[in-house]
Amino acid sequence: MEMNDFIQIVCPKCKALLFAEERLDFWYCGHCGEKIEIIKEEEKKSEEKAASVLTGDIFLCNKDILVKYAGHDEDVDIPENITKIDSGAFKGNTEIKTVHIPDSVMEISASAFENCTELVSVCLSNQLKTIDYKTFSGCSNLKSITVPASVEAILHGAMCCGLDEIVFENSETTWELETEYADPSFDVCRKAGGEGVKKIYLKGSAYEASEVYRSKSMATYLKNKGLCPKCGGKYGMFGKCKGCGSKKEQ
Repeated sequence: MEMNDFIQIVCPKCKALLFAEERLDFWYCGHCGEKIEIIKEEEKKSEEKAASVLTGDIFLCNKDILVKYAGHDEDVDIPENITKIDSGAFKGNTEIKTVHIPDSVMEISASAFENCTELVSVCLSNQLKTIDYKTFSGCSNLKSITVPASVEAILHGAMCCGLDEIVFENSETTWELETEYADPSFDVCRKAGGEGVKKIYLKGSAYEASEVYRSKSMATYLKNKGLCPKCGGKYGMFGKCKGCGSKKEQ
C-alpha cells in the first residue's frame, strides 16, 4: 500500500492527528479508540479542483488548514497540526465560549470568528503576525484580549466587538484608525459609561485608550511622551530606561 492511499484526519475526541486508509468510510483512533467517520468534499477554487476537505467530525480541514468548525462545544481546543484558520471558519457560531489557538497557527483569515456572540475568552497563537479584517467583529461578549508579542498589525475592524481592555505584549504592534470606508481596528470609549476599549495595558501599566488610540501603536505614544517606547519606563540621568535598561534613542 502506498502513502497516497492514506489521508490525514483529526480525532474529534482526543484531537490526535491520524492517517487513515482513503478507501474506508470510517477509522478507529489508535490513541483513544474513537470511531471516526471519514467525510470528503470536493471544492473548486480559481477554476481548479481543490484537495479533498477531510474531517474527523467537528474540524473540517484541508490538510493543515481549518476550513470550518462544525461542532457544538462551548470550549474549543484547535488541533496542534493546524497552521491556518480559514476565513469564516467559526463565523456566526453562537455556542462557543472559549477557544485556544495553538502556536502552530501562523495565520487567521478575515472574519474567522465574526459574530461569535457568546465568545468570552481567546488564547491567541504566539506565531501569529496579523489579526485580520473583522476577525473578532461582533463578538459582543469578548471583553478582554491579549495580543501576543508576535503580532505586527491589527487590521481594520479586526476587534470591533465588546472589548473593554486590550493587553499588548509588544509595544510596536500597530493598529488602524477609522477611515471613510473602513472601521478602526477596535472601538474606543470616549466618554464615561460609553462602549469601546477603556484601558490598554503594556508591561503591567494601564493607559487610557482614548489618549493612546491616535498614536496607532504604544511605542509611538510612549516615545511622544518622552518615555521608553519598549516598556513605558522613565529615563535616568544617562539616558537609560529605569524599567528595561534600554538606551534612549537619539
